[in-house]
Amino acid sequence: MLVSVSQLATYMDIRFSNRQETAAEYVLEGLQSELESYLRRPIELTDFEETYVLESNFVGVPMSSFFSNETSASDDSIGMVTYAQPPQTIYIRNSPIVSVQKVTVSNLNETGRVLGEAVIRNANITSVTVAGTTVTYTASNHGFTVGQKIKVSGLSTSALNLSSNVISSVATNTFTVTQSGLAAGTFAQTGTVVALGNDYTVRRFGIDCYRGFANDIITISYRAGLAGDGIKVFQLMILRAASREMQNMHDDVVGIKDLNPREVALQETGFLEKELAAVKRWRRTRVA
Repeated sequence: MLVSVSQLATYMDIRFSNRQETAAEYVLEGLQSELESYLRRPIELTDFEETYVLESNFVGVPMSSFFSNETSASDDSIGMVTYAQPPQTIYIRNSPIVSVQKVTVSNLNETGRVLGEAVIRNANITSVTVAGTTVTYTASNHGFTVGQKIKVSGLSTSALNLSSNVISSVATNTFTVTQSGLAAGTFAQTGTVVALGNDYTVRRFGIDCYRGFANDIITISYRAGLAGDGIKVFQLMILRAASREMQNMHDDVVGIKDLNPREVALQETGFLEKELAAVKRWRRTRVA
């Protein structure tokens, strides 16, 4: 959660009992969910997976490309010309997208083929580890994504130089591919690597898909959301609203135990309109 129970106790300058801590957790979880419903997006970075079906008449072509299919008549005059449509834009349910871990396509002929991001990236390799058919390359902050094809060159062990292997997994400073016939071990060698793809482009709101056929099933694994811990107004809003909720809860409980209603005006629950107005700039707007 964006705000912890201990932070709420510090903000209110009180000490919760065990039951009050449990109640505070309910309140904080509910308020964060309420704020996310208003903003129409997660306020913490979260991993998601969504599945979409390409349109029945889909033909994938990059936006920068312009293709025609010309059919000549018998007298060599120009016949019918048809044009391929722009790429399918897949709008995901949560934004802004921070990163896309994997995009796969499935159809009648194949299941889960990994697509490669249509971006060219370069990095310097500092070491290679081979374990069975798994080859792990170390390259600081490479930025590669799963599904991209790599070309490795410059390593002194020629067998470790690859021409067209697909990245199977990535971490911040490493990426792995599958390659058979290599000797196991760790090799402290330097070289260069180029990763590229041509299947999709990541946007803040979704992806442009260049590859696929009609009715293909596209599955997108991605991370999205606002960096809420860096937007302090979110934490302050939740602390204020949670304090009001806990104050009401305390007054109700004390009144019930005393068998006597307390002459205390209840605090307004939830977020105030002026509080929501302060975060309206982060609200996701749907445009028809």
